[in-house]
Amino acid sequence: MKTLSVTDAVKRLEEYVDDINANIEKLGTRGPVSKYVLPDENLRGSFNMGLYVAHRSANLLVLSRLTITFDEAMTSGVACSLDSRGFHVLCKATEEAVGHVKPYSITGSLPLIRELQDEGFDVQTSGYGIMATYHARNEYCLFSDMCQGFQVFVSIISQLEADSN
Repeated sequence: MKTLSVTDAVKRLEEYVDDINANIEKLGTRGPVSKYVLPDENLRGSFNMGLYVAHRSANLLVLSRLTITFDEAMTSGVACSLDSRGFHVLCKATEEAVGHVKPYSITGSLPLIRELQDEGFDVQTSGYGIMATYHARNEYCLFSDMCQGFQVFVSIISQLEADSN
């Protein structure tokens, strides 16, 4: 499956909405009196990306609307290649220093990392510390974890240097 950039995803959503609006008369209805197009009245409905949520407040039915808007400063996610030399070197180095390898993915945005990937660099990310304190107000790490991280980086450098000889 091809990964879409954020810009491509927004464009695709807008294309879907445009297609629905161009063919609004083809949408299913709830019967003969439920229509999106009223030619005799020269009225045509349209679809906007949004979600309507109904809830009761003080015995009134309130309709809220949630719309999707896109900021110009969108960021793209990062998906590291599991087939690259960098990934295999990182796994081997981690196995040597930590004793096991368990790749995983978490969400977040690293715009500069994505830009490096777009320029063709083999980008991998790693971290050594205590996941339970990651971004916590009292975030901390153990010196032993940082030592393991340093051993991993030494191994990565050694492996890549051996490749170049």
